[in-house]
Amino acid sequence: MQTNIFPADDAPIDRIYSISITIRTFKGRRNVEAHVFRYLPDMQEAEAYDWADLVGDPMDPEHPGSVEDVQKTLLETFTESERDAVIAYLAERYGSRLECITACPVEVPIPLGVMPLSGISEGKTLGFIRFETVTGYSLPFAIRGFYDLAQHDPLVRQDGEQA
Repeated sequence: MQTNIFPADDAPIDRIYSISITIRTFKGRRNVEAHVFRYLPDMQEAEAYDWADLVGDPMDPEHPGSVEDVQKTLLETFTESERDAVIAYLAERYGSRLECITACPVEVPIPLGVMPLSGISEGKTLGFIRFETVTGYSLPFAIRGFYDLAQHDPLVRQDGEQA
């Protein structure tokens, strides 16, 4: 398993890291990418930040979104120590099933119109890995992984041939 950690040089805040994992095989798909995020973060933490510097212009001026969605998006990220704890947990618990773990800083300001991962509804191909519900979960905060199976190749093609 490969681990890639990109530093957050000159980041304006400590809570800045996003984490993604690539799962070798998952639900009949190959190399499924899942975006790991803090589930149900404490929204009171938002009061500690200067949002004027963290909220960017709208991605779509006709549908600007809300500052609350930007706040939730940022609060779903990790601090450096949380990032390290999540990576260590995932590597120890799921390392043999993972192709790689990547952690990198999110770009700030975050544009209005971004939706927090927790705000996405599950569907036919969209879903969440609920890490915090697994027996032996050891992190002091809940994490989930968002995936979209439609973005990944099936293990077996429609004609029965191996992919």
